[in-house]
Amino acid sequence: VLSCSCLPDLREDNDPPCTAENKQIIERQCNVLKSDKFKVCHSLVNPDDFIEICIYDMCQYDGMKSALCDIVQVYVDTCKNHGITIKWRNSTFCPLPCPSRSHYRDCVSACPSTCSDIFASSLCEKTEECTEGCECDNNNVLSNGNCVPLSSCGCRDDDNNYYSVSSLWSKSLTSK
Repeated sequence: VLSCSCLPDLREDNDPPCTAENKQIIERQCNVLKSDKFKVCHSLVNPDDFIEICIYDMCQYDGMKSALCDIVQVYVDTCKNHGITIKWRNSTFCPLPCPSRSHYRDCVSACPSTCSDIFASSLCEKTEECTEGCECDNNNVLSNGNCVPLSSCGCRDDDNNYYSVSSLWSKSLTSK
C-alpha cells in the first residue's frame, strides 16, 4: 500500500503585505470588477478570484496601477473566451499607452494602412472581430511599426515595387 501525504504550506505570504488603510483603498479599486461594466460576464466568470488576486498583487506592489489593469485585462480576456466582449478602457482608466502620432481605440482595423499599402484598411475584409489598440492619427500610416506622416512614405514603380524614402534617397546619391 502506497501512502502519500502533503506537507502543510507554512509560508507566511498568504496575506498580502498591506496596511489596513492601503488595503481598503486597494479593495475599492479591485472591486471595479463587480461594477455594471463587467456585470454581463459575472454569470459565466465569477470575479471574486480575480479580485482576490488583484488585492494581493496591488498590495505586493504598493498599489501599482498596472497590477490592477493587468488583472482586469485577464478578466476581460477570460470573458472573451466565453464569447463576451467588454469595452473597459478609457482615457482615465487603464489607458493603453500609444506611440506618437497615434491614439487608443477600443476597436481598430486588423489591417491598418501602411506606407506600402495606404488603402489596406479600406480594402480589408470586414469582420465582426475587432480588438483594442493604437491607431495612427489622421494623415499618418504605419511604417516599420511606427506611425509616420503620409508625406514620409515612399512610392511604387510601374511594377508595383515599393521604395521607402530612405532607399530612394540612397539610390539617388549612389546613381550620381
